[in-house]
Amino acid sequence: MKFKHNKRRNTAFLYEALIKELTKVSIRENAEKQKQIVGVLKEFFYKGTILAQELELYKSLYDTTNIKEKQAEKILSEVKKVFFALNHSEIYKQQSRLISRINKGISPRVFNNYVPNYKSIATIAQIFSKEVPIKNKVLLEGQIINKMTFNAHALKESNDIKLNNAAIRLFSKKFNSVYGDLFKEQKDLLSKFVSSFKDNGLELKIFLNEEIGRLKKELNNSFGAPSIKEDTELQKKTEKVLKLLDDFSGQYINESMLKKILNVQKLVREINTDG
Repeated sequence: MKFKHNKRRNTAFLYEALIKELTKVSIRENAEKQKQIVGVLKEFFYKGTILAQELELYKSLYDTTNIKEKQAEKILSEVKKVFFALNHSEIYKQQSRLISRINKGISPRVFNNYVPNYKSIATIAQIFSKEVPIKNKVLLEGQIINKMTFNAHALKESNDIKLNNAAIRLFSKKFNSVYGDLFKEQKDLLSKFVSSFKDNGLELKIFLNEEIGRLKKELNNSFGAPSIKEDTELQKKTEKVLKLLDDFSGQYINESMLKKILNVQKLVREINTDG
């Protein structure tokens, strides 16, 4: 039996597709459309909403890696238990509202956005579906568990951190020791990063899209400054930084990426000071 996946009725896909669209309009510096998407994300996916609850269950499976098999099986079991206890008529209602808002207020092309983890999202949808035979579900669950346990013996430090209040304080202290006195934009970014676990990283993704857009605009404007206009080598370096910012679009936000953006923020401030 082949399961027909309706991506418009997949909460995780809708969320990831909107984040992708937000990235695209931010790069194009379309402030009006950016504001619309941020408003929709906050309305439908802010902590406590039914779609945010469902999204968290999806993310518990497709964002989890490097754990032991027994842990993965336990997480999957608990996720399924919570999922089937949700109010699915309310989920359907909110999905319908969200689909309508996307079609009328943003653009139907959102549904065509490329989502890198689409296969995992679709697989999880099949595990949650009552239409898929038990045998198929067991096989699909095995696929998800394999992804969750991948590279279990090479745990990265960032995946090992428990984001409780104590860890957040330690993480902030670590960056302050490296960068010294952080200025406002750096502090804002760091604050969003260390507290991103509270809302599935929504505030961080929204802030980062806006901040990358700002940095790109400042760097493009810098080409007119005498210090860069008259220095071919400096122009090339600035172009490389712009390319780096473009490459960040749609990427998972980890500590390495955070450090690079902090450095770009510092560069932009220095250029503005010199200019």
